[in-house]
Amino acid sequence: MNNWYQMHEQSAGKYRLEILWWIYKICGIRILKIVLYPIVTIISLFARGARTYSCQYRNILNTYQRKHNLPETQFSSLLHIYEFAAAAVDKMSASCDKHRKIKFSVLNNADWAAFNEYLKSNTGVFLICSHLGNIEALSAFPGGKGKKMHAFMQVSQTGTFHQFMVRHNIATNTTIYPTESIGIETAAQMYDNLQNGDLVMMAGDRTSPNSPDRFETVNFLDHECNFPIGTFKFARAQSHPIFAICLMHIKHERYAIYVHQIKSATIHEMIGEYARFLEKLVLKYPKQWFNFFNFFETTEKTAQN
Repeated sequence: MNNWYQMHEQSAGKYRLEILWWIYKICGIRILKIVLYPIVTIISLFARGARTYSCQYRNILNTYQRKHNLPETQFSSLLHIYEFAAAAVDKMSASCDKHRKIKFSVLNNADWAAFNEYLKSNTGVFLICSHLGNIEALSAFPGGKGKKMHAFMQVSQTGTFHQFMVRHNIATNTTIYPTESIGIETAAQMYDNLQNGDLVMMAGDRTSPNSPDRFETVNFLDHECNFPIGTFKFARAQSHPIFAICLMHIKHERYAIYVHQIKSATIHEMIGEYARFLEKLVLKYPKQWFNFFNFFETTEKTAQN
């Protein structure tokens, strides 16, 4: 589990997910999240890698907080894994339950004003998301109604959960594309989609399994960490506004939307800008960082980019 694409789904069997779905439909999301506690406790006993990297992340976070005179955040790896499972339930709920009402708040700054203006003017926007928070809740955002979303996902790595979402998904305006098959035709198609005023979204916090040596190393929580070049090159090549975006869970029925317009000229500067955006939110929502792999150990490039 040195890299995220070496991980495998744990306890995400087809029938297990369907049982959880029926518990949700019959009892509601509050009861399901209570049921998750013993399930996650058992799963965590066998998820040694997730526990290890959760502890690694917490230690790095606490070291950063002490160095910068910030209050330390204490949480167990079990609680961290539970937060991930609860986020998966929210993902399922937001995408598959037309009756679920989620409330949203926004950081009403210049970046949000620019993003909102692009939505209103039917200008296509390239969104760079992450595995911080729960970006799937965006499908329930009223401001995005009528907008078509084109999102990229490593389908082979989360096959079982992806198939579940396909079976139950009600977000008919969202199309999922496997990152494994990105090519010239894909880039041309995304450009056309953006020209039509659609949204295109791709994660920017995990290196590509197809090109693991193509990354830039930038500072994140006082560590030199690897971020993928491909996402940012792909975004810049589309010649449309680029925004980093995160949806952070605040409480039971509420999410906060954070956006930041990326305007840097070089790929390295773009990635640094994106990393600083994530860093601020990690410090505000530390238990919603869901990269359970060796994110903080950099590797050397094997080829020049």
